[in-house]
Amino acid sequence: MKPFEQDLKRIEEKGLIPVVIIEDPEKAVPLGKAFLKAGLDVIEITMRTQRAMEAIKVLREKLPEMLVGAGTVFSVQIAQEAIKTGARFIVSPHLDEEIVTYCVKNDIIVCPGIYTPTEVNRAIQAAVKAKEGKVTNVGDLPLLLKIFPATSGGPEHIKALKAVFPNARFIPLGGINAKNLADFIKAGAWAIGGTWICKKELINSGEMEKISELTAEALKIIKEARGSP
Repeated sequence: MKPFEQDLKRIEEKGLIPVVIIEDPEKAVPLGKAFLKAGLDVIEITMRTQRAMEAIKVLREKLPEMLVGAGTVFSVQIAQEAIKTGARFIVSPHLDEEIVTYCVKNDIIVCPGIYTPTEVNRAIQAAVKAKEGKVTNVGDLPLLLKIFPATSGGPEHIKALKAVFPNARFIPLGGINAKNLADFIKAGAWAIGGTWICKKELINSGEMEKISELTAEALKIIKEARGSP
């Protein structure tokens, strides 16, 4: 099993990717420990702050058990820097075939932002092309698809896309919370991008126990929505 396949299994098992904005890298380790306490070993650090790369590096060094990814990636250059720093998956708010191609060629999980069937197909084709056509099943590719903004179409949008692209891994993000989380999972979401569990205000004020509680609640909801014992 390739490393990216192991990473995909870890993300799928939890079904939750916390999307984090870190302004102070010193908050990274306490935050990571809060997630681990709740039973979550995945984190996405968005490239929205000047010290985001530093936060990735700190997490990889201090909490190697965490699966760390980089979000809000707008270029191959930033993707390369994040991977070199320690990111194991790359997330973009949009579809950039160059980023998809680079990551897939290098067996790095990539998660471009998509919304329409046309964008889904373009992302899949870019990933298949990166493998020189040797992989035709999207399930065998290090490719996730972020549906953003998720609440614009709601769970029904996920359900409709899954009907056409049954093997695609859809991760809705934007406007999801504890109240509607189960609906997205039941509609066919492979995992959920979570911002409500780790709001910037909670991180900056050091409310790690609250973050841990919200994370544990989300994991419980996902497990129950999946019908897991």
